[in-house]
Formats: sequence, structure tokens, C-alpha cells
Amino acid sequence: MKESSFMLTLLILGPKSSSKDIDVFMRPLVDELKMLWAEGVQMRDALTNIVFNMCVMLLWTINDFPAC
Repeated sequence: MKESSFMLTLLILGPKSSSKDIDVFMRPLVDELKMLWAEGVQMRDALTNIVFNMCVMLLWTINDFPAC
């Protein structure tokens, strides 16, 4: 699989997992997504070598990965 095809997933399993404290894991992600949408980041187009400001948005994702 190409590195560009990887997805970051977070699995929280079992009754003794840290699911009650999921905000500890999600807060940095939410903060970065908010910054990427409001401010964006400077990117360089590989073909034309032009620098532009890229904004990022995550609409939604719903996953049901099988256990086996």
C-alpha cells in the first residue's frame, strides 16, 4: 500500500478502555483541524512551483471495521 493511502484510525476497545477520556485524544485533532480551516497552511504546487494557501476541512467519516 502506498504511504499516501494510509488512514489514521483510533480504536477504543473494552469496558476498561479510555473511552471516557476520549477528549484527551480528540482535542489536539480538533484544534489542528480548526486551525487548518481558519488559517490554512502554505503549500507549494509541485508542477508550477507556485505557493498557495491551502485550507482543510473534514466533513464526516463513519466506519465499521470488522474485528477479524
